[in-house]
Amino acid sequence: MSLIENNGKKVASVLCVASCFPVVATVYAMETNPGWHGDKYVNEDATVAKGWQEIEGKSYYFSEEDGTVDEKTTEDAVVATVNVEMTETVTAEVKTETADFVSTEIQKEESNTTDVPEVSDKEEVVEVPETPAEEVPEVPAEEQTPVTPEAPAEQTPAVPETPAEPEAPAEIETPVIPEAPAEQTPAVPETPANPYQDLNDRIASSALSLVGVTDGQWCTQVVQQALALAGVQDAYQLWPDQYVGQYGYYTDDPQAGNLVYYYNGGRGVDHIAVYIGNGMAVHGNYYDENGVSKTVVASVYINGGAPQFIQVQR
Repeated sequence: MSLIENNGKKVASVLCVASCFPVVATVYAMETNPGWHGDKYVNEDATVAKGWQEIEGKSYYFSEEDGTVDEKTTEDAVVATVNVEMTETVTAEVKTETADFVSTEIQKEESNTTDVPEVSDKEEVVEVPETPAEEVPEVPAEEQTPVTPEAPAEQTPAVPETPAEPEAPAEIETPVIPEAPAEQTPAVPETPANPYQDLNDRIASSALSLVGVTDGQWCTQVVQQALALAGVQDAYQLWPDQYVGQYGYYTDDPQAGNLVYYYNGGRGVDHIAVYIGNGMAVHGNYYDENGVSKTVVASVYINGGAPQFIQVQR
Protein backbone atom coordinates (compact mmCIF):
# COMPACT_ATOMS: atom_id res chain seq x y z
CA MET A 1 0.00 0.00 0.00
CA SER A 2 1.13 3.50 -0.65
CA LEU A 3 1.95 6.11 2.05
CA ILE A 4 -1.33 7.92 1.50
CA GLU A 5 -3.35 4.80 1.84
CA ASN A 6 -1.60 3.80 5.01
CA ASN A 7 -2.00 7.24 6.59
CA GLY A 8 -5.25 8.33 5.08
CA LYS A 9 -6.81 9.54 8.28
CA LYS A 10 -3.78 11.56 9.26
CA VAL A 11 -3.53 13.13 5.85
CA ALA A 12 -7.20 14.02 6.00
CA SER A 13 -6.76 15.61 9.38
CA VAL A 14 -3.80 17.65 8.22
CA LEU A 15 -5.66 18.85 5.17
CA CYS A 16 -8.64 19.81 7.30
CA VAL A 17 -6.51 21.84 9.69
CA ALA A 18 -4.68 23.47 6.85
CA SER A 19 -7.92 24.49 5.24
CA CYS A 20 -9.17 26.06 8.50
CA PHE A 21 -6.04 28.11 9.17
CA PRO A 22 -6.86 30.93 6.72
CA VAL A 23 -10.28 31.33 8.31
CA VAL A 24 -8.85 31.49 11.86
CA ALA A 25 -6.18 33.92 10.74
CA THR A 26 -8.80 36.10 9.13
CA VAL A 27 -10.95 36.12 12.28
CA TYR A 28 -7.94 36.91 14.52
CA ALA A 29 -6.88 39.69 12.20
CA MET A 30 -10.37 41.19 12.34
CA GLU A 31 -10.44 41.08 16.15
CA THR A 32 -7.05 42.82 16.50
CA ASN A 33 -7.73 45.59 13.99
CA PRO A 34 -8.28 49.03 15.65
CA GLY A 35 -11.95 49.99 15.95
CA TRP A 36 -15.22 48.74 17.33
CA HIS A 37 -15.77 45.02 17.61
CA GLY A 38 -19.26 44.68 18.95
CA ASP A 39 -19.38 46.30 22.41
CA LYS A 40 -15.57 46.37 22.62
CA TYR A 41 -13.05 48.75 21.16
CA VAL A 42 -9.51 47.85 20.07
CA ASN A 43 -6.88 50.60 20.39
CA GLU A 44 -4.17 51.40 17.87
CA ASP A 45 -1.74 49.21 19.84
CA ALA A 46 -4.11 46.19 19.43
CA THR A 47 -5.13 46.31 23.10
CA VAL A 48 -8.74 46.19 24.24
CA ALA A 49 -9.85 49.56 25.63
CA LYS A 50 -10.64 49.63 29.36
CA GLY A 51 -11.75 52.37 31.73
CA TRP A 52 -12.57 55.85 30.43
CA GLN A 53 -11.71 56.37 26.77
CA GLU A 54 -12.46 59.29 24.41
CA ILE A 55 -13.36 57.94 20.97
CA GLU A 56 -14.37 60.19 18.06
CA GLY A 57 -15.06 63.12 20.42
CA LYS A 58 -17.20 61.11 22.83
CA SER A 59 -16.39 59.58 26.21
CA TYR A 60 -17.02 55.89 26.91
CA TYR A 61 -16.46 53.77 29.98
CA PHE A 62 -15.23 50.19 29.36
CA SER A 63 -15.25 47.45 31.97
CA GLU A 64 -11.90 46.88 33.65
CA GLU A 65 -12.49 43.12 33.51
CA ASP A 66 -13.59 42.19 29.96
CA GLY A 67 -13.44 45.56 28.14
CA THR A 68 -17.18 45.78 27.31
CA VAL A 69 -18.88 49.18 27.31
CA ASP A 70 -20.60 50.06 30.61
CA GLU A 71 -23.64 51.85 29.17
CA LYS A 72 -25.01 53.07 32.53
CA THR A 73 -21.76 54.74 33.62
CA THR A 74 -21.24 56.18 30.16
CA GLU A 75 -24.80 57.60 30.02
CA ASP A 76 -24.51 59.24 33.46
CA ALA A 77 -21.20 60.81 32.49
CA VAL A 78 -22.69 62.17 29.25
CA VAL A 79 -25.61 63.74 31.12
CA ALA A 80 -23.24 65.33 33.66
CA THR A 81 -21.08 66.66 30.86
CA VAL A 82 -24.08 68.17 29.10
CA ASN A 83 -25.25 69.82 32.32
CA VAL A 84 -21.84 71.34 32.89
CA GLU A 85 -21.67 72.62 29.33
CA MET A 86 -25.15 74.13 29.60
CA THR A 87 -24.26 75.80 32.89
CA GLU A 88 -21.13 77.30 31.43
CA THR A 89 -23.07 78.53 28.38
CA VAL A 90 -25.79 80.16 30.50
CA THR A 91 -23.21 81.78 32.78
CA ALA A 92 -21.36 83.22 29.78
CA GLU A 93 -24.60 84.60 28.31
CA VAL A 94 -25.56 86.22 31.64
CA LYS A 95 -22.16 87.86 31.91
CA THR A 96 -22.48 89.16 28.35
CA GLU A 97 -25.99 90.57 28.92
CA THR A 98 -24.89 92.21 32.18
CA ALA A 99 -21.90 93.84 30.53
CA ASP A 100 -24.06 95.17 27.69
CA PHE A 101 -26.61 96.58 30.15
CA VAL A 102 -23.97 98.35 32.20
CA SER A 103 -22.37 99.81 29.08
CA THR A 104 -25.75 101.14 27.90
CA GLU A 105 -26.47 102.80 31.25
CA ILE A 106 -23.09 104.50 31.27
CA GLN A 107 -23.68 105.91 27.80
CA LYS A 108 -27.08 107.28 28.90
CA GLU A 109 -25.57 109.06 31.86
CA GLU A 110 -22.87 110.60 29.69
CA SER A 111 -25.47 111.88 27.20
CA ASN A 112 -27.55 113.45 30.00
CA THR A 113 -24.50 115.21 31.34
CA THR A 114 -23.72 116.89 28.02
CA ASP A 115 -27.24 118.50 27.81
CA VAL A 116 -26.77 120.67 30.96
CA PRO A 117 -26.12 124.36 29.99
CA GLU A 118 -22.86 125.82 31.07
CA VAL A 119 -22.90 128.33 33.90
CA SER A 120 -20.71 131.37 33.64
CA ASP A 121 -17.93 131.46 36.17
CA LYS A 122 -18.37 135.23 36.76
CA GLU A 123 -21.67 136.57 38.08
CA GLU A 124 -22.60 140.21 37.64
CA VAL A 125 -22.72 142.12 40.91
CA VAL A 126 -25.57 144.64 41.22
CA GLU A 127 -24.60 147.74 43.14
CA VAL A 128 -27.09 148.71 45.91
CA PRO A 129 -27.20 152.45 46.81
CA GLU A 130 -26.16 153.22 50.39
CA THR A 131 -28.89 154.44 52.80
CA PRO A 132 -27.92 157.66 54.61
CA ALA A 133 -27.45 157.18 58.36
CA GLU A 134 -30.00 158.83 60.61
CA GLU A 135 -28.68 161.44 63.01
CA VAL A 136 -29.42 160.70 66.67
CA PRO A 137 -29.92 163.80 68.86
CA GLU A 138 -27.50 164.06 71.75
CA VAL A 139 -28.93 163.52 75.27
CA PRO A 140 -27.75 166.02 77.88
CA ALA A 141 -25.49 164.50 80.53
CA GLU A 142 -26.99 163.83 83.96
CA GLU A 143 -26.07 166.13 86.81
CA GLN A 144 -23.30 164.77 89.02
CA THR A 145 -24.14 164.25 92.70
CA PRO A 146 -21.43 165.65 95.01
CA VAL A 147 -19.51 162.93 96.87
CA THR A 148 -19.65 163.16 100.69
CA PRO A 149 -16.21 162.49 102.26
CA GLU A 150 -16.09 159.46 104.56
CA ALA A 151 -15.56 160.01 108.30
CA PRO A 152 -12.12 158.90 109.53
CA ALA A 153 -12.17 155.53 111.28
CA GLU A 154 -11.54 155.55 115.00
CA GLN A 155 -8.22 154.01 115.96
CA THR A 156 -8.19 151.70 118.97
CA PRO A 157 -5.07 152.24 121.11
CA ALA A 158 -2.75 149.24 121.05
CA VAL A 159 -2.59 147.19 124.24
CA PRO A 160 1.01 146.78 125.43
CA GLU A 161 2.20 143.16 125.38
CA THR A 162 2.84 141.46 128.70
CA PRO A 163 6.56 140.76 129.03
CA ALA A 164 7.41 137.08 128.99
CA GLU A 165 8.61 135.55 132.20
CA PRO A 166 12.34 134.94 132.25
CA GLU A 167 13.34 131.33 131.77
CA ALA A 168 14.65 129.49 134.79
CA PRO A 169 18.39 128.96 134.64
CA ALA A 170 19.42 125.50 133.53
CA GLU A 171 20.58 123.17 136.22
CA ILE A 172 24.30 122.97 136.53
CA GLU A 173 25.49 119.52 135.64
CA THR A 174 27.55 117.82 138.28
CA PRO A 175 30.87 116.87 136.77
CA VAL A 176 31.42 113.15 136.58
CA ILE A 177 34.45 112.10 138.52
CA PRO A 178 36.28 109.41 136.61
CA GLU A 179 36.70 106.21 138.49
CA ALA A 180 40.15 105.34 139.58
CA PRO A 181 41.55 102.51 137.53
CA ALA A 182 41.51 99.23 139.32
CA GLU A 183 44.83 98.12 140.53
CA GLN A 184 46.11 95.27 138.52
CA THR A 185 48.00 92.67 140.39
CA PRO A 186 51.00 91.73 138.37
CA ALA A 187 50.86 88.15 137.29
CA VAL A 188 53.35 85.97 139.02
CA PRO A 189 55.42 84.27 136.40
CA GLU A 190 55.09 80.58 136.57
CA THR A 191 58.18 78.77 137.58
CA PRO A 192 59.19 76.61 134.69
CA ALA A 193 59.07 72.95 135.45
CA ASN A 194 62.44 71.43 136.24
CA PRO A 195 63.25 68.98 133.47
CA TYR A 196 65.32 67.01 136.00
CA GLN A 197 62.58 66.76 138.62
CA ASP A 198 62.13 63.03 138.20
CA LEU A 199 65.87 62.38 138.40
CA ASN A 200 66.14 64.58 141.49
CA ASP A 201 63.35 62.67 143.21
CA ARG A 202 65.08 59.36 142.54
CA ILE A 203 68.44 60.63 143.84
CA ALA A 204 66.89 61.98 147.07
CA SER A 205 64.97 58.75 147.65
CA SER A 206 68.08 56.63 147.02
CA ALA A 207 70.14 58.72 149.45
CA LEU A 208 67.55 58.29 152.22
CA SER A 209 67.63 54.53 151.69
CA LEU A 210 71.34 54.53 152.54
CA VAL A 211 70.93 56.14 155.98
CA GLY A 212 72.18 53.69 158.63
CA VAL A 213 73.23 51.24 155.92
CA THR A 214 76.49 52.70 154.73
CA ASP A 215 77.92 53.62 158.10
CA GLY A 216 81.67 53.96 158.04
CA GLN A 217 81.78 54.76 154.29
CA TRP A 218 83.25 57.86 152.79
CA CYS A 219 80.95 60.68 151.71
CA THR A 220 81.94 60.12 148.08
CA GLN A 221 80.97 56.44 148.39
CA VAL A 222 77.52 57.36 149.68
CA VAL A 223 76.98 59.85 146.80
CA GLN A 224 78.21 57.32 144.22
CA GLN A 225 75.76 54.66 145.49
CA ALA A 226 72.85 57.15 145.58
CA LEU A 227 73.49 58.09 141.93
CA ALA A 228 73.77 54.45 140.89
CA LEU A 229 70.50 53.52 142.63
CA ALA A 230 68.79 56.50 140.89
CA GLY A 231 69.74 55.11 137.46
CA VAL A 232 72.87 57.10 136.66
CA GLN A 233 74.83 54.43 134.78
CA ASP A 234 78.23 56.15 134.84
CA ALA A 235 78.19 56.83 138.58
CA TYR A 236 81.76 56.79 139.83
CA GLN A 237 83.42 57.62 143.11
CA LEU A 238 85.24 60.92 142.55
CA TRP A 239 86.79 63.61 144.67
CA PRO A 240 84.12 65.97 146.02
CA ASP A 241 85.20 68.87 143.82
CA GLN A 242 85.02 66.70 140.66
CA TYR A 243 81.26 65.98 140.73
CA VAL A 244 80.22 69.37 139.40
CA GLY A 245 82.29 69.00 136.26
CA GLN A 246 81.41 65.34 135.73
CA TYR A 247 77.66 65.24 136.48
CA GLY A 248 76.14 68.72 136.39
CA TYR A 249 76.36 72.42 137.16
CA TYR A 250 76.01 74.79 140.11
CA THR A 251 72.51 76.22 140.68
CA ASP A 252 71.07 78.98 142.88
CA ASP A 253 67.68 77.23 143.04
CA PRO A 254 68.21 74.27 145.38
CA GLN A 255 66.00 71.24 144.70
CA ALA A 256 65.74 68.00 146.64
CA GLY A 257 68.05 65.54 144.90
CA ASN A 258 70.80 68.09 144.20
CA LEU A 259 74.33 67.28 145.31
CA VAL A 260 75.88 69.61 147.92
CA TYR A 261 79.56 70.49 147.76
CA TYR A 262 81.47 71.98 150.66
CA TYR A 263 84.88 73.51 150.17
CA ASN A 264 85.50 72.87 153.86
CA GLY A 265 83.44 70.14 155.36
CA GLY A 266 84.25 71.25 158.89
CA ARG A 267 87.40 69.31 159.21
CA GLY A 268 89.56 71.32 156.92
CA VAL A 269 88.81 69.12 153.88
CA ASP A 270 86.10 69.36 151.20
CA HIS A 271 82.88 67.34 151.50
CA ILE A 272 79.97 66.10 149.26
CA ALA A 273 76.38 65.25 150.34
CA VAL A 274 72.84 64.79 148.90
CA TYR A 275 70.23 67.49 149.53
CA ILE A 276 66.76 66.12 150.43
CA GLY A 277 64.90 69.44 150.90
CA ASN A 278 63.71 71.53 153.83
CA GLY A 279 67.30 72.48 154.71
CA MET A 280 68.34 68.86 155.31
CA ALA A 281 70.87 66.59 153.58
CA VAL A 282 72.16 63.00 153.72
CA HIS A 283 75.80 63.04 154.82
CA GLY A 284 78.18 60.09 154.62
CA ASN A 285 81.14 59.61 156.96
CA TYR A 286 79.48 61.87 159.47
CA TYR A 287 81.00 61.52 162.97
CA ASP A 288 78.67 61.51 165.91
CA GLU A 289 79.46 62.66 169.45
CA ASN A 290 81.17 59.36 170.08
CA GLY A 291 83.45 59.81 167.08
CA VAL A 292 81.80 57.01 165.08
CA SER A 293 81.49 57.46 161.25
CA LYS A 294 77.88 57.08 160.09
CA THR A 295 75.52 57.97 157.24
CA VAL A 296 72.96 60.37 158.71
CA VAL A 297 70.37 63.03 157.89
CA ALA A 298 71.58 66.36 159.17
CA SER A 299 71.37 70.07 158.39
CA VAL A 300 72.68 71.16 155.06
CA TYR A 301 74.40 74.01 156.82
CA ILE A 302 77.25 72.29 158.67
CA ASN A 303 80.24 73.93 160.24
CA GLY A 304 82.65 74.97 157.57
CA GLY A 305 82.18 76.43 154.13
CA ALA A 306 78.86 77.47 152.64
CA PRO A 307 77.03 74.73 150.65
CA GLN A 308 77.09 74.87 146.84
CA PHE A 309 74.21 73.03 145.14
CA ILE A 310 74.85 70.93 142.02
CA GLN A 311 72.06 69.98 139.55
CA VAL A 312 72.79 66.52 138.17
CA GLN A 313 72.31 66.14 134.39
CA ARG A 314 71.69 62.72 132.96
